[in-house]
Amino acid sequence: MAELLAEVLPEKPERIIVEEPRFLDHADELINSDNFDEIKGWMLISFINSAAGVLSQEFRETAFPFSQALSGQSELTPQARHAYYTANGSFDEVFGIYYGQKYLGEDAKKDITSMIKNMIKVYENRIRDNDWLSEDTKKKAIVKLNALVLKIGYPEKEEKIYDLLQVDPDKSLYENEKELGKVVVKYNLGRLTKPVDRSEWDMPGNMNNACYDPQRNDITFPAGILQAPFYDLHQDRAANYGGIGATIAHEISHAFDNNGAKFDEFGNMKNWWTDQDFAEFNKRTKAVIDIFDGLQYGPGKVNGKQVVSENIADLGGLTCAIQANRAENGDMKELFKNYARQWAQLQRPEAIKTEVAVDVHAPQPTRVNIPSQCQDEFYEAFDVKSSDGMWLDPDQRVTIW
Repeated sequence: MAELLAEVLPEKPERIIVEEPRFLDHADELINSDNFDEIKGWMLISFINSAAGVLSQEFRETAFPFSQALSGQSELTPQARHAYYTANGSFDEVFGIYYGQKYLGEDAKKDITSMIKNMIKVYENRIRDNDWLSEDTKKKAIVKLNALVLKIGYPEKEEKIYDLLQVDPDKSLYENEKELGKVVVKYNLGRLTKPVDRSEWDMPGNMNNACYDPQRNDITFPAGILQAPFYDLHQDRAANYGGIGATIAHEISHAFDNNGAKFDEFGNMKNWWTDQDFAEFNKRTKAVIDIFDGLQYGPGKVNGKQVVSENIADLGGLTCAIQANRAENGDMKELFKNYARQWAQLQRPEAIKTEVAVDVHAPQPTRVNIPSQCQDEFYEAFDVKSSDGMWLDPDQRVTIW
């Protein structure tokens, strides 16, 4: 391993962070002389399948049944759309900046920034009022909360790597993709021993998603998600709290979920909890696991452990959005309606089966219904009675943050 690292790295690092040490502990069980032929076959098929999209139409058509089995997609993506996806894959930040500048106005960006700062304040107040954390852990949690780096809409400038990426019109699409890949690997290896630039974005502005990065302690909200139904400058404020407001607090919650809680305000892996506090946190985490575990969805059942971090964030996100909406005397029905609306989707049976097996998010109906069932305001807004299907006994309702 040392010889390999010396060959590919610009200089020898003082340490290498292994994010999955258990994999290395059991690598010999996975790759050995007994199954080496199967491993080689798997590598070959994986390589061809991953390259099919940039080889030829015939390769795309041949590879399609595999992805079809996982997603249930009825037909091959049209060439024009596939071309866009391919270009966006290599130049996503360029596309994202263009999208953000065109579709996210300054008024909306200012409003979103205000909402994020408001949700951070709501979270701070909830931490201060928390009845199961010690004062020492509360102080450290608030320090981490106020150190969050906010990334809203799109980056102000492209990352330096885009000056290095060049497309050669005389080469095939596959050859260009291969050369672009080499540039990316070399660029990333060159940054290995340099200080982390916390201003860099890991998501392009045209992505319909959001994220929290525990190793940077930042939250990102691309312009792609700052659209209806998640957010609209002109829709009811309560609807925005049920949409992007809950999403903002969801991402903040990741700073204190079972993964984010292990990192400090600078993104260093560091224990800042007391043993007693972490034991209580684990107890509450177990309650979140239990309330989702074994729920039937399609042909499969939800694995509570697999989806626990996202469920903690969903619960915390909705709770904080409700508190912010209450402070503004907002319509709770509108909040809950848009909270549900933002997750509405059509799914094919194959996609449902894949989602339940591998996704760290709970299936959409459960990630809407269960967090709602854990909120007293839900019962008040819709006059839910104990005889109704959405009723959950008070002693079964889960709250962490």
